[in-house]
Parts: sequence; C-alpha cells; structure tokens
Amino acid sequence: MAEELAQDALVRAWERWDTVGAMASPEAWTYRTAFNLASSWYRRRAAERRARQRLDTLRPPGTDQPAVDHHVRDAVQALPPRQRAVIACRFFLDLSVEDTASLLECAPGTVKAATSQALSTLRAGALGRDDDSTVTRSA
Repeated sequence: MAEELAQDALVRAWERWDTVGAMASPEAWTYRTAFNLASSWYRRRAAERRARQRLDTLRPPGTDQPAVDHHVRDAVQALPPRQRAVIACRFFLDLSVEDTASLLECAPGTVKAATSQALSTLRAGALGRDDDSTVTRSA
C-alpha cells in the first residue's frame, strides 16, 4: 500500500509539474500529498468498517448475507442517478474522488456533495428500516 501511495503522490506531482516545479520545495509538496493520500485511505477504510458494522446490526438473527446484499442493492438503486453512480464508483469500484469526478465528467466537489447526500439518504431511510418500516438500527 505504501508503494502505491508514493506512486500516486509522484504521479500527481508530475501531472502538476508546471505549478509544483515552481514551488520553493516540490519535495515537501509531494510528501504532503502522500500523507494526505494515506490519511484519506485510512479514513475510507474506517468508514467502510463502520458501515459493515452498522449493516451487521441491521441483519436479523439467522438471516444470510444474500438477503442483506439484496436489501443494500435495492436501497442504492432507489437513489437518484448521479448519487447512485457516485456510490457505485466510490464504494463498489473503490475509486478516489478525483477518479470518480473524471469518470463521471464532473467536479470533485460535485462527487463529494453527491456522496454526502447519498450516504445521508441511505442512513436516514432505506438502510435503517426493515420490511415492516420500523427502525432497526441502534443509536
């Protein structure tokens, strides 16, 4: 993982070399970029771990994984098209914000906003209720 983060930081420096090369310390910019990438990677993994734990609390005792997967798929499918595309790119394809923005041909800020809106919708409604529409998630 460290090698991939270092490579990503170097690629970003190379892509922006006109700006980075003119800085007082291009090495410092590249190190900071690598640290930021590592922080984002760890934050994303922690969020995924928390989401899996929440999903486990939604699963009624004695049910199997495919039933829960079906529930998640239905909840994501109910999202508006842009939010659905962002969730698929970010969490199912494991793309970065920048890669998702490039793929969907939009600004990174749009990806962040759509991700936030989609996750709020999923938390508030679709994944927080069982078939009887009663809240099953703990506080």
